[in-house]
Amino acid sequence: MATASIFHDVAPWPEAKADPNPRAVIGGNVPPLEERIHAEFRDALLSERADFMTLLDQLLGKANPDPEKPEDFGSVHRAKCDNDETLGRCGELVKRLRACEGLVSAVHVTVKKPYLDAGRAVDAEKNALTARIGAGRARVQGLMDDYANEQLRLRREREAEEAAQRAKLEQLARENNVEAALPPAAPAPVRSAPVRSDGGATVSLGTEHVATVTDYAKAFKKVKDDAKVREAIDAAIQRVVKAAKGKIEIPGVDIAERAKTSAR
Repeated sequence: MATASIFHDVAPWPEAKADPNPRAVIGGNVPPLEERIHAEFRDALLSERADFMTLLDQLLGKANPDPEKPEDFGSVHRAKCDNDETLGRCGELVKRLRACEGLVSAVHVTVKKPYLDAGRAVDAEKNALTARIGAGRARVQGLMDDYANEQLRLRREREAEEAAQRAKLEQLARENNVEAALPPAAPAPVRSAPVRSDGGATVSLGTEHVATVTDYAKAFKKVKDDAKVREAIDAAIQRVVKAAKGKIEIPGVDIAERAKTSAR
């Protein structure tokens, strides 16, 4: 049975079709994606260098599957750097590891490309549909917000008029010494009850406060202790110091020189 339409001039929502037989789905016998990708990546890696995993174990070490036996340490775990000779050897080790990393990255690009292209195609389909849906939803949401803002404006006008009338009455009462004869002030307005449609939707009329920064220097004082703000400041200061190559002075910032190695 089709779902009834919301507005009289809109066609009803069609009845949902039954789920297809999972055994009849094309590709139902294909191994899980995780297993397929693992195999494809490993095959592509070894096709570039058949001894890659052996080399990697030599450099990084290989954990022993038997917990009673010691771990097979690789070059990384045996490395030391306490003079120029060992510094050079460490540089050679870093260079080899960088080459391994480069090969893995290159294979990653190759293996990932068909999946990336497929993902982009899926995203394009999804984005095209959600764009249409979002535009329609935004239009209707705009109608609702416009109505709610108009109701809010009228309510604020009524409240302002009532407050002005109350102020006049209080002024007259003070002038004539009859404050005790004043009627009690109107109670605070009760929040509007949610609107419920026949289809089950519930719409609540509320308010929100939207801020627009007009003076960042003054506004900063209120948020200077916020963790996210401090992270942003740290990142911005680091960019400035890096661009100036340390040849800059910034009040409240300590700039230190630190050694850094680079193996080629």
